[in-house]
Order: sequence, then C-alpha cells, then structure tokens
Amino acid sequence: MSPRPAKALERSADNAVSPTPANGGGARSRTRGDAPQAILDRYLIERDRLGRAARFYRDHRATEPMFRDEGRKLTTTQSYPDAVADMLKIAQHRGWTEVRVSGDEGFRREAWIQARSLGVEVKGYMPRDRDRQAAGEPSLARSPSSRHLDERAQEDRLRAASVVVKRLIEDPAARTRLMERAVQRLHNQLDPGRMRDRDGSRDRRS
Repeated sequence: MSPRPAKALERSADNAVSPTPANGGGARSRTRGDAPQAILDRYLIERDRLGRAARFYRDHRATEPMFRDEGRKLTTTQSYPDAVADMLKIAQHRGWTEVRVSGDEGFRREAWIQARSLGVEVKGYMPRDRDRQAAGEPSLARSPSSRHLDERAQEDRLRAASVVVKRLIEDPAARTRLMERAVQRLHNQLDPGRMRDRDGSRDRRS
C-alpha cells in the first residue's frame, strides 16, 4: 500500500517549469536526468527504473524532494529560491531558451526573476515593476530610455514654440513670459509628481 501515497504526492507537485510549445522543437533535450553534473552532485537522488535521476532531495532527513524531473517538465511542491535556481539551470542545460511556469504565484514570481538573470524567456507570469527591479531590468514605467526620448521630444517642442512666439509676438518681455509658461507645462508633463508636490505645499501654506 505504500506506493499509492507516493504517487499522490507526485500528482500534488503543481509548480512546474517546462519548455514552451514554441521552443519545444528547438529544445536540445527532454530526457529525465539530463542535468549539469554540479547539480547531480549537490543532491541526494532517487532514480527511476532506468537509472535516471528522478527525485532530488536536500538531505537524508527530507520527506519530500526539492524537485522532481519528469523529463518534459520539472516540478516541485515548494518555492525555495535555491531549488528554483537549480531547476532553471537544468532547463538552460537542456536548451530550453523559453519556458512556461505554472503553479502558485510565489513560485512563478521567483522563477521569472531568476530566469531573467540566466537569459531565459518566461511565459506564465506577468512581472510587476518591483519584480523587474529584482531581476536587474529597467522599470517599464520610467526606464532610462523612455525618459531620454521624453527629454528629446521636449527640446524639439520648445524649439518649435520659440520660432512661433518670435514670429507672432514682438514684445521681448511677453515672449519671455510665454516661453517660461511653455517650459513649465512641459516639465509638468514629464514629471507630474512635481506639480502634485507644488500644489500640496501651496495647500499647506494656505
């Protein structure tokens, strides 16, 4: 009767890493036990009937493996960062340049962050801005490249406004006032927080 609970435990391993269908044809390997030697040496391993590494244990006291190798996917019931890292290293070793992650959100988040550091593309998780920061990637909200483009656009708009003002307004003082207002509006568009801070300080003074 003992094998049946073991099978039930294997079915409960919902957190998984697998090659995406798009990458499936290009995956170098889906063979169970095909892993870097450093990882095989790090764990206590239970093998299948063909002698292939199937279950990876942290130590002899563990009742549950850190993760399982099912060939076409790697599964785990846990979300330990070191286990996730080793699963992804196996995926990379097998040529899985794009993977799909499934399971609980904590596992998918950890897998996305660590996969990006290895250059592996990930499907199955929509990263938040702080996840991108943790992975060392620029924020999509205000990345350096987007800010650079905004500043270039600002300069172009100011030059165009200056030409129009010079053509239409002869009074130098009036020209200066209009250009100062134009500059202020563009600054506020680039950094809305500046306007909120200024309005907040104005309210506090009143």
